[in-house]
Amino acid sequence: MFSREGSARSERQNRVVAGYLAFVGGFVNSAGFVLVGAFTSHVTGNIGRLADALTQGATSTIVEAASLVLAFFVGAMTVGAIVESGAFSRRSLAYAAALAVEAIVLAGFVASPLLSGARWAPSLAPLLLGLAMGIQNGLVTRLSGAVVRTTHLTGVVTDLGIEAARWLRFWRRRTSERPRGPKLVLLLLIAGGFASGAVAGAFAAVIAGYAAMILPVIAVSACALYAARGGR
Repeated sequence: MFSREGSARSERQNRVVAGYLAFVGGFVNSAGFVLVGAFTSHVTGNIGRLADALTQGATSTIVEAASLVLAFFVGAMTVGAIVESGAFSRRSLAYAAALAVEAIVLAGFVASPLLSGARWAPSLAPLLLGLAMGIQNGLVTRLSGAVVRTTHLTGVVTDLGIEAARWLRFWRRRTSERPRGPKLVLLLLIAGGFASGAVAGAFAAVIAGYAAMILPVIAVSACALYAARGGR
């Protein structure tokens, strides 16, 4: 599952990783918004917040939005550094290490209320989520050869719209070329996984607070262990 990259991967392998980690991405993004008031799984909204804050001269918001973008960037860069390091005998071990780092960062978010006495603690929590999501997005992008994204849905919904138009044209018999079913299944898995994760994350955060993030910690840790075993 984690030993092959890009075009060497099967469609089934991409579907499994996509559905599983899209749920995690949706959960973290939604729970994070409930808990710290920030969407942390994608960059677009934070760039918008940064631009708006610049027009208003809201220094604190400028710093917060820019920091979230930087945290996501650092997360993606971390994956690249781990995979390209050459420190692992098997490629699946490199991905296991990256997943373990993501799990540790999410666990740090769960523990962050313990630092409530520190002045910088409130600013740290959203950055940890942004860092974790940058790691996950970088990992899945590298693993799948940019076929799969699991932390945002803009591109996925765009592709779904394009695929829907192709299927509509085929059903109306305007073309004899049948669209690729596996691609549509992959897109629906990502969208469904992220959406269901978002709903679960919102409810879990309202009920359990920061402890809700233990679920993605367990999910990512289990994925890291699976990768460390080489997927056997």
